[in-house]
Amino acid sequence: MMSGDCSLFLAKRRAARRASASGAAMFVVAMTIAVLASVGIYALAAAANEVTTSGNERQNTQTHYLADYGVQATARAVAGQMAQTFLNIATLPVPPATTLPSCTSVPIPSGVTPPAASLACAQFRSSDLAKSWTQPQATLQYGTGAGTAPYAQGVVPGSFGLTPVAGDFFVELTAPEQAGAPAGFSQDSPLCIIQFTATVSGFTQPLSSSTGAISYEGEGIEMQRARVLGGPVTCPTWGPPK
Repeated sequence: MMSGDCSLFLAKRRAARRASASGAAMFVVAMTIAVLASVGIYALAAAANEVTTSGNERQNTQTHYLADYGVQATARAVAGQMAQTFLNIATLPVPPATTLPSCTSVPIPSGVTPPAASLACAQFRSSDLAKSWTQPQATLQYGTGAGTAPYAQGVVPGSFGLTPVAGDFFVELTAPEQAGAPAGFSQDSPLCIIQFTATVSGFTQPLSSSTGAISYEGEGIEMQRARVLGGPVTCPTWGPPK
């Protein structure tokens, strides 16, 4: 067989083999590309989920420390002479018995008229406590004029970072009662140490813009409760705890 005839024969045989394959090679290539695309899509989804989870964890941490900051600020505020002011505000004459106090941390059973001390309630925001602070408060908002644009150029970030997040804490002082006198405190003094129950709610609100109006997404809230001592104050009429 001549060399030309041999080459023609081999070419025909290869053509016959390809014809009998019926696109198997194309199928394998297409499946390989599909698998690689699936892996890529999964990797993108996993990365996006990781970023979202990290953001949620960051906001949870901010909310936690904001509530803890409220507890510390409240304890500092009632530790001195301001304790009398807080006590006076909390024990202002209450409305008629049919009107319940506005503090959500004061449970009032139905049909029960509790004593005045258990109705005591004082509510404050961080801005109220910050009036006596010498340093700027920790709940500084995102830079003025930035709106809801994250990482805005030339904008000073607030306490919550380079993304637009609003945050604050809210305090309810309830259940004032006379606490035991500390060591060295005169037993004949007309002044007493007072104990408050402080219920602090810290909250964070990520800002987003929707059709030109500011809205909130994924608000976080955490509540902490503590017993804080203040005074000395004028001894309350209900006396020490039994």
